Amino acid sequence: MEMRENMPGILFQSVERARKQAIQTELSRRGLGTLGQPMILFLLKDKGREGRIAAQKELSDAMHVSPATVAVSLKSLEREGYVEKLADETDQRRKAVQLTPKGEAAIQRCVQVFEAVDQSMFEGFRPEETRQACGYLMRMLHNLRGDLPPERMNCQC
Repeated sequence: MEMRENMPGILFQSVERARKQAIQTELSRRGLGTLGQPMILFLLKDKGREGRIAAQKELSDAMHVSPATVAVSLKSLEREGYVEKLADETDQRRKAVQLTPKGEAAIQRCVQVFEAVDQSMFEGFRPEETRQACGYLMRMLHNLRGDLPPERMNCQC
């Protein structure tokens, strides 16, 4: 089958790649080019708010990627001082992961990067158009993964 630009999936993938590249470029410009997968930091922060330390398997499940992919990212994040691995108190074979102060600080800088890239991406959109786009994306996620509760379907962008 010939790849055509007017196919929604191809267009969506092109936007996704362009956004990832813009984020990586901006992270590098701000001295955060070694983060790799910033989403890991956000997941760890959420676990910390719950008073828990995350296991690698939890992270891979939440990100919908393989444990090996998370392991590679965590190794880099640990080497750069963003996270630290600890022996799980209940199972010494498992490694738990938590943010370091450097990782906490990086999250705030990442939020600024994401906001700047999203603002650029939606430049020229009216607020209602942005809300509609977010709603469509939430529905697409639900259709593909089916893991979004009904209250999350009405996105507040």
